Amino acid sequence: MRPPGEDGEEEELLGRRLRQKYLGEKGLIVLIAFLSAFVPLSTDLYLPALPGMAKYFGVTSDQANLTLILFFVFFAAGTLFWGPQSDKYGRRPVLLISLSVYSLAGFLCAGSEDIYYLIIFRILQAIGGSGAFSVATAIIKDVYDSKNRETILALVQSMVLISPMAAPVLGAFLLSFTTRRGVFLILGGIGLLVLALSVALEETVENRYTGTARQAWGRLIAVAKNPGFATLLMIFSLLSVSGLAFIASSSYIYINGFHQSEQVYSYYFAFNALGMIAGPVLYLRL
Repeated sequence: MRPPGEDGEEEELLGRRLRQKYLGEKGLIVLIAFLSAFVPLSTDLYLPALPGMAKYFGVTSDQANLTLILFFVFFAAGTLFWGPQSDKYGRRPVLLISLSVYSLAGFLCAGSEDIYYLIIFRILQAIGGSGAFSVATAIIKDVYDSKNRETILALVQSMVLISPMAAPVLGAFLLSFTTRRGVFLILGGIGLLVLALSVALEETVENRYTGTARQAWGRLIAVAKNPGFATLLMIFSLLSVSGLAFIASSSYIYINGFHQSEQVYSYYFAFNALGMIAGPVLYLRL
């Protein structure tokens, strides 16, 4: 026998999960997976093209790497901006605006003839992509209860881990018959595809934040002042430094240093990403 009211609660939960009239539950999961993969797709897809870009623009590797480094910086800052906005104005409007910015920036990157314009448009792309990423996490919180949330988060995490393996291989494949312009056009096209899916999204947030933006950021500052949280944040951030350093320099090491092709480099990078996936599994078993 089920406790009184449990059937009603399950029906209510099912209604919340399936209330996406146009996307449906599977379509919503596909949308969340795409949104969660924006970081590796936006960075790893064009890694094989970085050495060639430095030569094309006649700049140093440090200057070319600003298209990558500043992307990470503004992506991180953007999540702090878009998150409170989605709480106040809703997930769907923020998603549509941020994806429009991301797609436009991708096409502008493809047409850039100056490294500094490319850097600016990559910053714009990061700002748009950060909105998509932050909304993806918020949608999971809105729609799924704690039990089902774990399953969806596991799926999303799988996408985040698999994308770094697939993106450089796909990027190197694209470079075999196109240039870095084609890679950025693909990124812009992916943005438009996800934007089309987002048009069909029905709002998921039920209780919107009624405070000011200043109050919302004040809440973030209050969390950052928590010693336990701040310590863990610092530890995880430091652990990410080596991985990000590898991402920023690996294409130059393999392509310019070891004289490997873009395709061969992408295989080495994918093998490294596979180790990142296998490592946690091994550690848990040990």
